Amino acid sequence: MDRLLTALRVPLFIALGLGAVWVFLTAPILVYGSRSHLLVQVLVLPIVVAAVICAKRPVLAVVIASIDIGVTTVVLRLLRADDTALLGPLTPVETLALLCIVITVVFVAEPGAVVIELGLLALATVFALVFRGDISLYSRANQLDMALFVAVVAIFVLVGIYLRARAGMRQRELTAAVTDAQRAERVELARELHDVVAHHVTGMVVQAQAAMAVSDNDPLAAHRLLPGIVNSGTDALTAMRRLVGTLRESESLYTATTDLHADVRAAVERARQAGIPARLLIELPDTVPQEVGRSVLRLVQESLTNVHKHANEPTEVAVELTSTPEALRLVVRDDGKGGRVVPVGGSGGYGLIGMRERVELLGGLFSAGEVDGGWQVLAELPLKEKK
Repeated sequence: MDRLLTALRVPLFIALGLGAVWVFLTAPILVYGSRSHLLVQVLVLPIVVAAVICAKRPVLAVVIASIDIGVTTVVLRLLRADDTALLGPLTPVETLALLCIVITVVFVAEPGAVVIELGLLALATVFALVFRGDISLYSRANQLDMALFVAVVAIFVLVGIYLRARAGMRQRELTAAVTDAQRAERVELARELHDVVAHHVTGMVVQAQAAMAVSDNDPLAAHRLLPGIVNSGTDALTAMRRLVGTLRESESLYTATTDLHADVRAAVERARQAGIPARLLIELPDTVPQEVGRSVLRLVQESLTNVHKHANEPTEVAVELTSTPEALRLVVRDDGKGGRVVPVGGSGGYGLIGMRERVELLGGLFSAGEVDGGWQVLAELPLKEKK
């Protein structure tokens, strides 16, 4: 069924299939058939085109198919030609194209539109049944033929309903998985809050102890330590407000807009202001899926945060965000001296896990590790959903 979902999304598959059937049926007519039969093969080409464009333009496809069936019926009636029907009043190519349109309409169109569009196709088919050739509605063979045709159409309608339900289920699962990942990152931020507080408070305690130690002998030296204590306290409060704010369910986990290019540049610029010698290379396609863009931004932010916390005296941090027709590729690499710095208060080590989970959730690839003494984060996120 996943392959059928893929075929419905890729019109090329439908075009190749129907084209092959049309060539297979037309080739003998060119050699042995009559002009009327060749005319029929030419007249059915619009419904083939309708089947190909149905995934993108279902309403237009149904209109083209209905008109084409009606025109073909009128021409056959005027010429009194036999159309060699398959499972009903339509030719084999028309029947296959109609079935493709039916299943695609049920899969992609809105529920109300589905009823109208299928009704229009049914009217066109009934028109062909009544006016094409010398079809006798009282013939048992014709009745059986029509019954089979209706049964096949019904089966394709049910398959379309099933595929629609399956696609909806997959979308809900993806949404739930992304929500779970966001909640997991909020839990990780709660753990990180401990590190932030421990780092700043430890600095304040150390400076306060130093001030107490020298206060009796050198009051001025103790006074010079007070601004550092104030600054550490201010930094601690600012960091706590930022982290606690991101834990609120009503707020976004990270700041993101619809402009990924600007968001990444802003994240790198903030890292530079924090003292990270970051260099940015960015080449993005015209459009990036929202979930991919937000995840890439989160990966850049998390990677630069890890550089700030763990990199051992880096002189350059390269942030490279490039793309291929299939995926976005992110590389964040520092040229540290080897080994990882452990921040004050320790480190929970949940950042890489969160990044890996987010990338794998979107069907991408993730790796992180030491490269030439420094540290590299590499991620590839698909621009299209993997089937």
